Amino acid sequence: MILGFDVGGSKISMFLSDRNGNILRRSRVRTPDFKRPEDLIEQLVTMSRDAEHAAASDIETVSVVFAGAVDGKRGIIRSSPNLFGGIEIPLSDILEDILKKTVYIENDATATAISEKIFGNGKAFSNFIYLTLSTGIGGGIFMNNRVYRGSLGMAGEFGHMVVDPQGPVCGCGRKGCFEAVAGGKAALKIMDRIKAYERSECLRQTPRENVEAKQIFECAEKGDPPCLEVVGELTKNMEEGVASLINIFDPEAVMVGGGLSNSKKLVYESIEKNSPSLLATMKRDVKFFRTSQVTVELSPMAVVLYEEEIPGFNIERIIKEMKERITVAREKRDGF
Repeated sequence: MILGFDVGGSKISMFLSDRNGNILRRSRVRTPDFKRPEDLIEQLVTMSRDAEHAAASDIETVSVVFAGAVDGKRGIIRSSPNLFGGIEIPLSDILEDILKKTVYIENDATATAISEKIFGNGKAFSNFIYLTLSTGIGGGIFMNNRVYRGSLGMAGEFGHMVVDPQGPVCGCGRKGCFEAVAGGKAALKIMDRIKAYERSECLRQTPRENVEAKQIFECAEKGDPPCLEVVGELTKNMEEGVASLINIFDPEAVMVGGGLSNSKKLVYESIEKNSPSLLATMKRDVKFFRTSQVTVELSPMAVVLYEEEIPGFNIERIIKEMKERITVAREKRDGF
């Protein structure tokens, strides 16, 4: 049995599954206001023990995916801005010591890319990228049938690729990052710049302080002209960013997910149609797919299956386990 967690800034989702992709139990709690890393560890341990107590079978493996900088190979959270800021936490080792189970952790976008490979449209491709479009922008990369993480496990930070050097300042401190011109917060900035709220009867039904990207898209889908202007500029920036990613990675396919992609006609179909046209002289043939919510939900389990089924993938864990076996063998030999 596999116990999976998806830890986000607003909620923690948990499920129990078998190894065939069948989810047997689900639960969800609001993410507490963690003051320190120990609070997160305590929350995960409590939920794990409660799940094991309720399960009919023993839980063998725990998988935790996060929005943030995660080094999955070494089991370290490098930073978690939505939880408790920038701090390195060896979460796998800590949870394994407490729970006495194998624990994997992974960045949520990379985990979804892995889930695409195992359960989704990625099964048909050796080289593809997964792009998540939401408040932030991130992604995962598959090269030659292997997930690509980079030297520190932080590859796929597509949101911090500069698209417009003269653009707005991003949360990372640089100007004109993909996320800063095409993410959910960018929609609000565009709205303010072109005074869309003042001109939109649809938006004014919501108090200004409560307007989010969701309301802008809902009004645009109803045909509201000012909101269509906002979404039009936003999607143009998305298309430019996707075209650059295609040039960099030369993928066979691009999988698109995240809340903003739920606007199928205004976002997904626009990216599918217009991004390739920006690459007309490059003669690229790239397929586009929307990532299903089921694929996202299965991502913690996909991480476990990937790690266990690809020999040699996690060399650090293999070395650690070998050392533990050697220590146990020596203790038995020496009579401890």
